[in-house]
Amino acid sequence: MAQTDSTGDGEPASLAEPAEGEGVRCTACAHRCTLSPGQRGICDVRKNVDGELRLLTYGNVHDPSPGPPGTADPIEKKPLYHFHPTTRVLSFGGASCNFACQFCQNHHIAFAEPEDVPLRDVSPAEATASATKQDCAGVAWTYNEPTIYAEYVRDAAREARQAGLYTAIVTNGYFTEEFVTEVAPHLDAANVDIKGFRDRAHVEYMGARVEPTLRGAESLYETDTHLEITYLTIPDLNDDPAEIRAFAEWVRADLDRSVPVHFTRFHPDHNMRDRPATPVDTLERAAAIARDVGLEFVYVGNVPGHADNDTRCPDCGATWIRRNGFRTSIEADLDGKCECGRDIDVVV
Repeated sequence: MAQTDSTGDGEPASLAEPAEGEGVRCTACAHRCTLSPGQRGICDVRKNVDGELRLLTYGNVHDPSPGPPGTADPIEKKPLYHFHPTTRVLSFGGASCNFACQFCQNHHIAFAEPEDVPLRDVSPAEATASATKQDCAGVAWTYNEPTIYAEYVRDAAREARQAGLYTAIVTNGYFTEEFVTEVAPHLDAANVDIKGFRDRAHVEYMGARVEPTLRGAESLYETDTHLEITYLTIPDLNDDPAEIRAFAEWVRADLDRSVPVHFTRFHPDHNMRDRPATPVDTLERAAAIARDVGLEFVYVGNVPGHADNDTRCPDCGATWIRRNGFRTSIEADLDGKCECGRDIDVVV
């Protein structure tokens, strides 16, 4: 759980509340760690310093390149398929995480203490300037969990929007209503990564319960933030048809049938190299179940060239957007209507 530490004071964290004595409770993520002086949270970057919660890594990003800060990605890589397609977004990540996913592809930073990974100081203004310099239309916080450095995301997103850029996060959804209140007004889009729908396996392999992630996605959906959902489909862990159906029914009932859902292919990594990559037919079966439940926009992810990377009209089947890997071509007037008269469900 929390570990004692005596290094670095960081910046004051606003997502906090007093606890007994000199204790402080973090209200950014659903762990809601209660910390005594000198203790860090599960995330390893939020610390009680003399009775005040402080964010140790405000403005500290993992970016070993010598050039302008951030990595310019296609927005489709997040994945966000219904949000400003074909644009580039400047991506930032940092150190540590509030999950402990045994298959994490970014484990070199997500499992690292902030002192043990090279971090670069990038202020909100510098992040915005770098995005403009690199011809990006927006800024995203990704690679590790943005919730743990919520105050930086809030301030940097506010700065980016003032400069006319869009903002996005890629998140495990394990945040609080307080996080949504504080950060969501400055966000334009989010992809929430659901890593399974059964609590026991979720606790064992991710180190956290499922329910707070679902509630987080629901809370974010109630804001003006564009939402897409990823379901990382792992062989013999969360690919059972009944579990997939339960997940799809949750999307339909508690979010909306038009929320884009990505069934993403798992690749062996970190401490889970004993499982094969997800068979494509498993992803296709998951997509078929989701469509049978009534979801309108269902994608097969991490399989370049697959037909289920394209965006098609749920009513008439016309292709709106074609994708092959991260190469994207727009086939319809996204500002208008489909040829069948349906509104095109894409943010441009």
